[in-house]
Amino acid sequence: MKTRWSPRTWVGFLVSAAALAAVLALADVHTLVQALRRLPPLTLTAAVVLLAASIGLRALAWRLLLGGRASWSAAFWALNAGYLVNNLIPLRAGEAARALLIAPRARVSFWHALSTVMVERLMDVVLLAGMLLAAIPWVLDLPQAHHASLTLGGLAIAVLFVLALLAAFRVPLGRILETRLTPRGGRRTRRLLGWAQHFLDGLEVLAHPLRFLVLLGLMTVSWLVQVVAYGLALQVLVPQANLWWATFVLGSVGMGVAVPSAPGGLGVMEGVMVFVLHALGVDPSVALAYALAMHAVYYLVTVSLGMAGLSVYGASLPQIVQQTVRPR
Repeated sequence: MKTRWSPRTWVGFLVSAAALAAVLALADVHTLVQALRRLPPLTLTAAVVLLAASIGLRALAWRLLLGGRASWSAAFWALNAGYLVNNLIPLRAGEAARALLIAPRARVSFWHALSTVMVERLMDVVLLAGMLLAAIPWVLDLPQAHHASLTLGGLAIAVLFVLALLAAFRVPLGRILETRLTPRGGRRTRRLLGWAQHFLDGLEVLAHPLRFLVLLGLMTVSWLVQVVAYGLALQVLVPQANLWWATFVLGSVGMGVAVPSAPGGLGVMEGVMVFVLHALGVDPSVALAYALAMHAVYYLVTVSLGMAGLSVYGASLPQIVQQTVRPR
C-alpha cells in the first residue's frame, strides 16, 4: 500500500533535519565521542530498566482509563506496540495503532479506545506543565522564571478543572450534542458527533474522584521514574546537575516533541535537550552526547518491547502499519 504523506509530514521531516543540522553544527566531534565514552554501561542499563518500569506504570493508568475492561498485560503490550509504530510512522500514528490493538481485548470500539488515549495525552500535558512549574524556580535564577511557573501552574489547574467538569456532565453534554447536531444529518456531522461522544466516554474515570486520584498518581509516578532514569545519566556527564535539571529537561522535551517532526521525535528531541542544557551552562557537545544516549535508550526499550507486543497480539508490523494509516 502506497502511503501519501501530508504537507505536515514533510514539514516534520524538515524540522527534524534542521534541528539535527543545528545541534551537529554546535558540537565538537572529539568532545562528543569522549562524553559518550564516559557513560557507564551500568548507568545505561539502569535507565533501560527504569524506562520499562515507567511504561509498566503507564499501562496501569491506561487500563484504569479503559475502565478495567482489559488486563494489564494487554494494555502493556498494546502500549509498546504503539510506541514502536510512533518510531516508524509520523504524526503519532502509534496512538491509533494501540487503540486498534486494545479495542477487541477491552470489548470497546476503536473510537472509544482512542478517546482514552487522547485523555491520557491531555493528562500528560498537565503533568509536563506541572513538572516545568516545579523545576523552573530551581534551575533558572530569573525573575521571569517565577512568573512563568505560576502561569504554567494556572494553566495546568485550569485543564484539570475543565476535564473534571466534562467528566461530571458528560451524559447531559452528550445529549445536548446529539440534539443539536443530529438534525443537520451530514456525514461529517455524524462523524463529529460520534467522535465527541466517544471522547466524553473516555472521560468516564475522571468522574470518580478516587479513581481520578489513582490515575493521576500512577501517571505522576511514571513520569518521576523517567526523571530518575534521565537524572542518572545526566549526573555522570554533568556532575553539578541534579534531579531538578532532569525534571526540567524531560518536561521541556515532552512539550517540545509536540511540534511536527520525523517519527520518534528524531532531531527535535536532541535539539530541545541541547538548547535547554546549553542554557544551563552545559557544553553543546556534552549535551548532544546525553541526548543521543537517552534517545538510544528510548529506542532500545520501545522497539524491543514493541516487537514483543506485536508478537503477543499475533500482528505483523506491516499489517498494523497498514491498518493504522488507512482512512477510517
